[in-house]
Amino acid sequence: MDNGSSEVRKSPPHAPAKKKSSRSSRDAAAIKRRCVSTACIACRRRKSKCDGNTPSCAACSSVYGTECVYDPNSDHRRKGVYKEKADTLKARESTLQTIVQAILNSSEDTVSALVRQIRTCDNLDDVADAIARKENSDARVEEEDDDDYMIGAYSQTVAPTFENELSGKMGELRIENGSVRFIGGTSNLIYLTPEEDEKDSSDALQQQDAPLLSWTTVTADAELILHLLNMYLSWHYPYFTTLSKSLFLRDFLLGKPPGNPKRTLYCSSLLVNAMLALGCHFTNSPAGCADPDDPATKGDAFFQEAKRLFVENDEYEKPRLTTVQALALMSLREAGCGREAKGWVYSGMSFRMALDMGLNLDSGGMASNKEPMDEKEIDARRVTFWGCYLFDKCWSNYLGRMPQLPTSNITAPKYDVFPDEDSDTWSPYTDTGVSQLHSQPSRTRAVALQISALCEISSDLLIFFYHPQTLERSMGKQTELKKLSELHTRLEAWRKELPKEFESKEGQLPNVLLMHMFFHLLYIHLFRPFLKYSPSTSPLPSHVSPRKFCTSAASAISKLMRLYKRTYGLRQICNIAVYIVHSACTIHLLNLPDKAAKRDIIHGCKHLEEIAEDWLCARRTLSIISVLARKWKIELPEEARDVLLRTDAKYGKFSPTDVSTPKSDTSQHPSPSNLGTPPGYGSPEAPKEAQPVSVPPPNPPGSAQNNVYSTLTPFVPVSAAGEEVGAQIPMSLADSSGLNMTAPYLRSAATGLYNVVPANLRATPRTTQPGQTASQQAMAGPSQGRQVSPTTLFGGPGAVAEGQDWWLRDQASLAVGFDNWEDLGSVGGEGAFFMGDTSGLDDSPRMRGAGSQEDWYN
Repeated sequence: MDNGSSEVRKSPPHAPAKKKSSRSSRDAAAIKRRCVSTACIACRRRKSKCDGNTPSCAACSSVYGTECVYDPNSDHRRKGVYKEKADTLKARESTLQTIVQAILNSSEDTVSALVRQIRTCDNLDDVADAIARKENSDARVEEEDDDDYMIGAYSQTVAPTFENELSGKMGELRIENGSVRFIGGTSNLIYLTPEEDEKDSSDALQQQDAPLLSWTTVTADAELILHLLNMYLSWHYPYFTTLSKSLFLRDFLLGKPPGNPKRTLYCSSLLVNAMLALGCHFTNSPAGCADPDDPATKGDAFFQEAKRLFVENDEYEKPRLTTVQALALMSLREAGCGREAKGWVYSGMSFRMALDMGLNLDSGGMASNKEPMDEKEIDARRVTFWGCYLFDKCWSNYLGRMPQLPTSNITAPKYDVFPDEDSDTWSPYTDTGVSQLHSQPSRTRAVALQISALCEISSDLLIFFYHPQTLERSMGKQTELKKLSELHTRLEAWRKELPKEFESKEGQLPNVLLMHMFFHLLYIHLFRPFLKYSPSTSPLPSHVSPRKFCTSAASAISKLMRLYKRTYGLRQICNIAVYIVHSACTIHLLNLPDKAAKRDIIHGCKHLEEIAEDWLCARRTLSIISVLARKWKIELPEEARDVLLRTDAKYGKFSPTDVSTPKSDTSQHPSPSNLGTPPGYGSPEAPKEAQPVSVPPPNPPGSAQNNVYSTLTPFVPVSAAGEEVGAQIPMSLADSSGLNMTAPYLRSAATGLYNVVPANLRATPRTTQPGQTASQQAMAGPSQGRQVSPTTLFGGPGAVAEGQDWWLRDQASLAVGFDNWEDLGSVGGEGAFFMGDTSGLDDSPRMRGAGSQEDWYN
């Protein structure tokens, strides 16, 4: 070949002859080569062309002299290879499955023979085929037997039907005695045939004679009933929204129907009397008192009537929306009167009945024996449940207990906001009539939805930080810090997403101001668990002080209360404000003698004194603040001391032995012999055994200490006319002068129901006597010269003993935590830690500070 090649290269003149020879060789190669699907193994390895000839290709036989072997299955680039392998695996799997099933299903007598056959066989496929043939033969024999055939038919028709029914009964709403009830899948009652809902002869109820008087037997004065109902709807209902006002007014104005109508009613005597009992706490009229000379009996007559109706009519036997609503209102009224134990029971009955009716579930399509609920009924159920959800969170915060309506047990959607309802005008309603000064769209439902969002955050906060298991054993600093960051982020997201019309400002709706107070209360509850640490052991960054967060929130609450008083006064305010103000005043008490704390404790005591005219729980709160100041030897400002001396003389006071000092272990109460009660508040000659709470002096304006919240605390304090925002609250309210006040609200069914004021109930304006302060004028009231026994004011001797212990222990525990954070250096500045930012929690230098990362968690 080499010689021939050199000859070709050396003789270019003979190129035409060579070209002819080359064409002939190419034609011959084309005849030999053909398109083959698979080359031989040797050609594939050499990556040369293979003509596919058998038994040996030309390359292997003529050129390379190698063995020529064709194996299409060894070419893994072809899809057919994998398909064949998959088919082989499936066949093998089928064989093994057949054999295993035969072993499992065989009797003890035959399984040994089957195993012996498997061990001695040459091919498992043969064993599987034999097993399959035997099974098919047995099946044909069974089909020939008529009896066996009937049994098979029964098992294929009857049994699956029962199984489907059993698996499908996972819960339903049904009608029993005219009430909707929920029966769950584990209950045997679900298999009972539901009662048929009897159709009423007339869907519409007729107007009754004297409809307003048909709901209560306490009074025959229709104007008084309307006046008290207006008080409730104006001041209590907007915050504690737990019913559809339009449906309630529709049935209320028709009067109590005779007999027992089958259709759903949205008004009942029980509910009306509960509303009237609450309405009495917002009026100065003696007609609202069971004893006209004793303001401590406000609402007692209507409340006793509600209790009588509940027992005599066996209201607990037939759950209804109105009963759920009435029990919730009764529970809140008892809390306002300082009877927490009774109120807790009423709230529990309300929540249990709500669950019995399935209000926590999405009612769409769940009713089994009635037509689908109309939109109004579905809306009323949702409003009622989410109202109960708010009541539950208020009770949980108030008593420090776990929520009874956890979010995990809820599938009911939140109710809708109807523009025509929320655009209805709200105006302040008092004994002197309707004031047009702050008239604006009520936005009741829109505000209630914002409050329910706060309640969801509060529920998670209580369950994590205040769960009994958490109190007994620590969750770990990293876990606490992570949850703190999560909840703080949610609170800040709520604040940032709040519509502009809901900002705290002059003339704002009273329920919106209370909502902001609740928001700041959650900040106190969020950072209070971290008071148990000292700055050296805290999981928080070195510049974050839980005491300062609590102080900032308490100051914001005080500003909101001053704004509420300037706008509406404090004779018309929900009793939930007493609990919030009490929490803030305890913080102020522990921050004395700071200048801002002095101002806030003075205002707090005066506010509680004014509220105490209508709510007995405020009288007890003043007594608790009084005993804490005397026990801890805190020097109160003169004005606050005068208020407490005055209320102690009027309402009675606790003994200092009921609470431990902040320096002592809160689980142990000191003996009375070591207490040394001083003759007055904050006496300088106080014995050394009971040290006052030492508080660092106030910082000068503009110091770094005062600016610590510039990046940490995005609170929105009240920026009101004539009041300068303090240095401890860095953020001021944005200008809201251009608000769009066209948001929707609910229209009342009765025209001018807010504005109807009985002529005989219009109070004449009181004139301030010379030398009499506004607080003294408020304290005078309609029964200025009458002194009432403290035990009567608190609802009897048992009421005082009922509530004081847990309140005092709680406040002492808070004081111990505050004492851990007395001496803090200048903090804040650049790189301040923002709790909403979860990045860098584990390894950020600003978190480690001067120490290492391990210092925070060990």
